[in-house]
Amino acid sequence: MPRCSLRSTFSVLCTAFAIYTLVFMLNVFTPYQRKSQVKDNLLNLTRKDVLYFDSHPTTNKVRQNISHSVDAQVDVPDDKHSHELDRKLLEDMYFKIDHKEALLFGNFRKKRGFLTIALPSVKRKNVSYLETTLESLIKHTAPSEREQVVIVIFLSDSNHTWVVERAKEIYKAFHSHVLSGFIQIVHPPHIAYPNFKYLERKFNDSMTRVAWRSKQNLDYSYLMTYSRNMSKYYLQLEDDVITIKGYLSKIKSFIGHNLSKTWLFLRFSGMGFIGVLFRSSDLPKVAEFLLVLFDESPGDLLINDLKRIKGQLKDYRSRPSLFQHLGLVSSLANKIQKIQDKDFPGYVKPKSIVWTPVSPNANADILTNMSPYKNLQPEAAYFPSSKHYFWTSDTKNGSYYRIVFKEVQNISAISIFSGNEKHPDDKLTSSTSVSVSYEVKAINGTECSNRKQIGLFENGEFHLNLTSPFLNVKCVSVDLHEDHETWVIIRDISIRTK
Repeated sequence: MPRCSLRSTFSVLCTAFAIYTLVFMLNVFTPYQRKSQVKDNLLNLTRKDVLYFDSHPTTNKVRQNISHSVDAQVDVPDDKHSHELDRKLLEDMYFKIDHKEALLFGNFRKKRGFLTIALPSVKRKNVSYLETTLESLIKHTAPSEREQVVIVIFLSDSNHTWVVERAKEIYKAFHSHVLSGFIQIVHPPHIAYPNFKYLERKFNDSMTRVAWRSKQNLDYSYLMTYSRNMSKYYLQLEDDVITIKGYLSKIKSFIGHNLSKTWLFLRFSGMGFIGVLFRSSDLPKVAEFLLVLFDESPGDLLINDLKRIKGQLKDYRSRPSLFQHLGLVSSLANKIQKIQDKDFPGYVKPKSIVWTPVSPNANADILTNMSPYKNLQPEAAYFPSSKHYFWTSDTKNGSYYRIVFKEVQNISAISIFSGNEKHPDDKLTSSTSVSVSYEVKAINGTECSNRKQIGLFENGEFHLNLTSPFLNVKCVSVDLHEDHETWVIIRDISIRTK
């Protein structure tokens, strides 16, 4: 049997290694696809896997043509496999950004700034808060500080006509700040969203809300990728906030105070994704995380997960808050968003309305799952001395308003009035019932158990007079059994007891 020399064995190994290295280099450095192939695949992807596909050029040279864009929404087949996205194509759209194409109005600065402020913006029903937000940021950014700050407005709505008109309006209103590079108006020329109707419901959210928050995560991912090299730090805001004087110096001070600590982000507000600051060097990883898990959780929960993965063990939050939410009409359709940051300077806590001995109604706690509009609280309807009423937009099937007496009562009459002269349509309908209960159990709060229905509303009012009173009543409950198209005012409740 012939023997192999050491030299021949070494030559064979070297040859094998050279072939392996060549194959590896070809795999690494050969482009995945030619650009034309990518574009063709994206167009194919559009018809199967996306809600809409934006392919309108928006470079400075052809900006005059974008007004001819048409609103379009692609019909999506009911193929059960059509929601399976090609992740490679999705990454191409979000990570391979042509900044010059994406920029509608504005200029790139040669010098890197200190802070990029990101403002995603979509169309809201009959209202916009963006101008107020911009005015607040401009007013409270000193002229000497504006070279350090870039405000990026991302018009992310699928309605191209709206995008074009809004871009022109903002440019006209803030012309000098746009030309200086202080403000950039951005809309991606090539972007696709998944077919949201196939997403999995989580957190007991409606499918509409799941789609809304999933799109938000994709928008955050795009904004972070677009903004990653502009400044040293990146601040996420929304298009319906205001700030305070000296916000930039306070941000710098808080960063300096926490430089030696391990953190992925710092908070300058107590409200979700508003006022969250990242190092720009961390943006690629954050953007990728949001993109990969866009349909799993709301963005603020996702970054909390990533925070722990990156070794940040606690939140570092600046107080008082530097940003306050002001929008009432949410970007989520048919949602009214009334929450505000209690740590923002100037926040006024609504005055509580309490029972007094002169009240004509018996002492009780008012419980409801309907949020009040501004300071028009639930108690105002039951305690007439407040001279106000309860006004709410949370008028959906399953909403309730409950009066839980401190002590059991014998009830001889009940009158409840809804709507008022200024808002006569904001009233309870005949699908709203009134019931009484003789016991209360603490189940997910306070539950008026074994309720006995005693009638329905008619023309926005409920009246009941009894010759024989209901004895030992612990709770009176008003329950909505269908969604209302309008808000509801409950202006006066009178319960006569013996």
